[in-house]
Amino acid sequence: MKERKGILLQTVRQMNAGAIVSGIGFLLYLGLSALGRETGADITAVAFGVVSAYVFFSVAAGRSRDKEAVSYSLLWGTGALALLLGGSGVLTVRLWLGL
Repeated sequence: MKERKGILLQTVRQMNAGAIVSGIGFLLYLGLSALGRETGADITAVAFGVVSAYVFFSVAAGRSRDKEAVSYSLLWGTGALALLLGGSGVLTVRLWLGL
C-alpha cells in the first residue's frame, strides 16, 4: 500500500493500531458504565466515538485504495466499533442537550 499525505491513517499498521485504540475505548466505556461512573462513561463514549469514526473512515479509504492490504475483517470490525461507540456518543450528546 502506497503512502499518501492526508488527514486519514495511511498504513495498515496505523489502521490496526487505531482499531486497537477503538476497542480499548469500547472496553473502557463498558467498564465505566458497569461501575456506575456515568460522567466518565459519557465522556469516554463521545471521545472514543469520534476516534472510532475516524479510524473507520481511514480503513474504508484504505480498502478502496488497496483491497489486498486492508482486509474485510478490519473494515467490518472498525465499522462495528464506530457504530457502537458513535451511537453511544450521539445519544449521550442528545441527552446532554435535552433533545
